[in-house]
Amino acid sequence: MKIQRRFCGIAAVLIAVAALGPAAARAQPAATERITGEDGRYSIDMPKGYTSTTSPRPDGGTMRQRSYIWKDSVGQYNAVDFAIIDPPAGSTKHIDPWEAQRQLQARYPNSALGQSREIQLGAAKGMSFAITVNGPRGQGLHVIAFKIYVLEGRIYELIAETRLEDRDDPTVVAFMNALRIIR
Repeated sequence: MKIQRRFCGIAAVLIAVAALGPAAARAQPAATERITGEDGRYSIDMPKGYTSTTSPRPDGGTMRQRSYIWKDSVGQYNAVDFAIIDPPAGSTKHIDPWEAQRQLQARYPNSALGQSREIQLGAAKGMSFAITVNGPRGQGLHVIAFKIYVLEGRIYELIAETRLEDRDDPTVVAFMNALRIIR
């Protein structure tokens, strides 16, 4: 009798797992590779297959950006972006993380600020915040999560753009915690 109950319990679990299908298995984060800044000031684990661009800024500084895009379980796109923004040579301008938050949020009219808090990574101070926006072409609500760090005039930006349902995607969670600022 005891063996029969145990078998029935195992069978019930197997049936429940089969009924849930892919939802029962937690997705794994994308495979990553470690990137170290050419000046040795940072490292980050980026998903393999990322693209990279470098562009001059209007103020004379430079922005280096790495982006990774993938489709979620319903075929919509998610993205993570890492940007390093260097000031012009000789600049002594103070960068206020709160002002950086306001400027980034201003890029998305009609967005709603979901959370905002001060953060620190080693000597770098910054902001962590998320905004909710209406997705393009009626695709529902999207979340854009930001982490901004400032150190010695350099800005480090981590951005994850997902559907509301994908905000805890393992690739997003791993990416948003992958930066190491060395000096």
